Amino acid sequence: MGDMMYLVAGYAVFWIVSFVFIYSLVSRQRNLQKSLEMLEQLAQRDADKE
Repeated sequence: MGDMMYLVAGYAVFWIVSFVFIYSLVSRQRNLQKSLEMLEQLAQRDADKE
């Protein structure tokens, strides 16, 4: 029964790490999207001045 517990624990760790990694990617993508929108607004504002 001890070997089965290690298998279950391994799967649990794998899924937890996977979800944390995916959350990290989504968070980074959201921050990049915000930065891109801000840069587009600045570029548009500069283009309107000229």
